[in-house]
Amino acid sequence: MSAEIQLRSTLSRMEIPESSEPQLLYVLLEAKAKGAVATMPKLPLNLCLVIDRSSSMRGERLMQVKDATQRIVDQLGEADYFSLVTFNDRADVVIPSQRVRNKADLKRTITRIEAAGGTEMATGMALALQELQRPMLAQSVSRILLLTDGRTYGDESRCVDFARRAQSRSIGLTALGIGDEWNEDLLETMAARENSRTQYITSATEITEIFHDEVERMHSVFAQSVRLRAELRPGATLRSLDRVQPFIASTQAAEEKDQVWVANLGDWPQNDVHAFLIEVVVPQLPVGSQPLLRLRLHYDLPGANLRDQYGELVVRIPVHPAAEVEYKVDPTVKHWLERLVAYRLQASAWQEAESGHIEEATRRLQMAGTRLFDAGEVDLARTVQEEATQLLLSGHATAEGRKRIKYGTRGLVGRGDISREREV
Repeated sequence: MSAEIQLRSTLSRMEIPESSEPQLLYVLLEAKAKGAVATMPKLPLNLCLVIDRSSSMRGERLMQVKDATQRIVDQLGEADYFSLVTFNDRADVVIPSQRVRNKADLKRTITRIEAAGGTEMATGMALALQELQRPMLAQSVSRILLLTDGRTYGDESRCVDFARRAQSRSIGLTALGIGDEWNEDLLETMAARENSRTQYITSATEITEIFHDEVERMHSVFAQSVRLRAELRPGATLRSLDRVQPFIASTQAAEEKDQVWVANLGDWPQNDVHAFLIEVVVPQLPVGSQPLLRLRLHYDLPGANLRDQYGELVVRIPVHPAAEVEYKVDPTVKHWLERLVAYRLQASAWQEAESGHIEEATRRLQMAGTRLFDAGEVDLARTVQEEATQLLLSGHATAEGRKRIKYGTRGLVGRGDISREREV
């Protein structure tokens, strides 16, 4: 059996009424690897670890980072390349890019890292990009794994610039923030491309497991250059495209030509279930089973030397006379839509708060909390309501609360486990 990515769609409504007015419909697209994925050769990993070693990392945080980094060395094989960059007021290449052969020497080097000084992230990103471009690999999974606990000052635009240079060269970025003082807006901006994301680490004890899981995900990549193509019927409109699994994030889609939209999705780890919510405005349609959009997922399988493979499905919507249609929303689509709306509401709440509109920000946070309660996320909903009260009374939310809400609504707190996954 050959490896492939299979697609399945679920509509927010199983049928819609005949109407002279446009109607809103959500399509949940789920995609999962099938076939002989596990037997495909692993792609070499080209990894640069970029570690904040400013004075605030002293103690347990740095101890956990050293342990986690040594365990990464154990995870890597002789076909993999590894480099290590640290930064405080300046950046240093602690381990130049090299094949992982003498693990004992690499581990001894890691133990000598000490914390001191301030934080200047851009120089660390510059050196990481330099090290990742040293290996001459025809096929690989190239990543920067960044960990910081503080704010970099005066070089934010350079940080974004280096992230974009890396991403333009198919080098992804996983940016991890620990504690409450790091700048989540900067890390979010840096990671706003395919193969990139941010995550909030709430405790130093989580670092080793998160590092391990992230390297496992990189090692399990089997498909690359994944891109989604959506072709809408005449008159229909694509309102938005959002990823909801394995985490929530807006997905950039460009209109390639009239009624055809394309989104680049990057690499695909074999164990991930990917799901997207597609918001479509449905034009006036006659009674009957009507095609709404054609979805095609293109991808390369470098381990099998196969390019431009694809899976395809046509999404159809039954249209009936209005008197015969009962309004029902699919429960799975509703669950993800509630989470997505909660994420959007909290994001807009922080924007309102920064503009000084405290009452409006509070109202949006309260609405987000209600959505999360409806989605069954009770603990997170309580955190949202507590921060809404804090914001209304004092004019600001706590740094920890803001991060827990932002990354909790995305599904990226701690290990970032997403529940309620369905088999495709």
